Amino acid sequence: MEHSVENKNPWGGNAKPFGASYGKLMMWFFLMTDALTFSGFLAAYGFSRFKFVDVWPIPEDVFTHFPFLHGDHPLLFVALMTFILIMSSVTMVLAVNYGHKMQKIK
Repeated sequence: MEHSVENKNPWGGNAKPFGASYGKLMMWFFLMTDALTFSGFLAAYGFSRFKFVDVWPIPEDVFTHFPFLHGDHPLLFVALMTFILIMSSVTMVLAVNYGHKMQKIK
């Protein structure tokens, strides 16, 4: 079946070249720029990590010492990061829940 565009000038407005809404196109634009930004950050990290090997710390010693505590406590970092992750997830779930209930104050 052939689809005809009634507007003689397709770029003059009121025409959707690919049938996608403005919001969908902007979401794809955001996703692509986000992916390219993080790819650039990862490439810069990899370049600096392998170019300046003598400056970077030994990977096995990075998370062995917790600030203000003496001794070897590697699981404190894991516990702290897990707590932060769970609390951010709970905050997001509560925000979505109160958003559905239209309760701005909470």
